[in-house]
Amino acid sequence: MTEIRSEHVRAFLVAQYADQIQGKGFDPDVLPDDFDFLLKGVIDSLGVLQMVGELEKKFQIELDMSSLDPEQLTVLGPLSRYVAEAAGRDGKGGARPGNQHTGAS
Repeated sequence: MTEIRSEHVRAFLVAQYADQIQGKGFDPDVLPDDFDFLLKGVIDSLGVLQMVGELEKKFQIELDMSSLDPEQLTVLGPLSRYVAEAAGRDGKGGARPGNQHTGAS
């Protein structure tokens, strides 16, 4: 099973939002760790939920966002590290054992 690293999460986020990032005048290839998608206008408040959903789907995890500082939820570096750490907690990519999406409620 492939380990999910923060660099993978970062690359996914940058690729996913590259057009919006460029549209705001930023270069996706040189974003700093403290780049805030929300504060820079790349996403809006609804976009935060969409971003979390995309991360969960891509990495097949369920994120417990209450464990992340709300001010860091849309910041590239901290979010990337959090997703990678959450993915490693059950050895494959789930935030907690038994919390992977199964398609059933």
